Amino acid sequence: MKFSWEYFFGTFPLIAEKLPVTLSLTVISAGFSLALGTVMALVNYYRVPVLTQFLKAWSSFIRGTPAVTQMFFFYYGLATVSALVLNMSPLVAVAVVMSLNMSAFVAESVRAALLSVDDGQKEAALSLGMSNFQVITRIVIPQAVRIALPPLFNDIINLFKMSSLAFLVGIRDVMGASKIESAASFRFFECYAIVMLIYWFCTIVLTFLQRRLEKRCSAIYE
Repeated sequence: MKFSWEYFFGTFPLIAEKLPVTLSLTVISAGFSLALGTVMALVNYYRVPVLTQFLKAWSSFIRGTPAVTQMFFFYYGLATVSALVLNMSPLVAVAVVMSLNMSAFVAESVRAALLSVDDGQKEAALSLGMSNFQVITRIVIPQAVRIALPPLFNDIINLFKMSSLAFLVGIRDVMGASKIESAASFRFFECYAIVMLIYWFCTIVLTFLQRRLEKRCSAIYE
């Protein structure tokens, strides 16, 4: 079958209307992964005994296994031994897996940003009578945020693209809607072209926001 522009433009709204599901998954997962990743980074930064070794092993496991495998293991594997997972809605389950997966990458981004702050500044602040809490909140974090922005935005973009796996557990997001439409019409070319354009456009928007935010943060230090 030849590419049908009529079908393409007619189906585009049907698939695009599921974009809020994809975006909500991304936003929720981004919030939890950022919070969890920051805690993990602080634990590694301060080298908390036992917890540091555990988180290193956990991070290695998460970063070394595919997201789709983690999703199937959590949603189908753990459901056989856990009533909590068994009764969990697909949307919540996918958000949990995405958050846990991306938190390992966020932790590395935040930890690298924290370590990039010059030790001399921290020592100078302590010599002026600041507490460790004041040093971390007034000296380290403000500088680390500016440094961490580019990798964190890349993590969010990867998280957004990872949400395309949600259709594997029955969620009707952008990818799920295209799967249903293409199966009914056999217009796979048009349907998946729509999906790619939607993800591409959203990625461009996120990249634009990243650059604007970077400029605003950099302007503070000029």
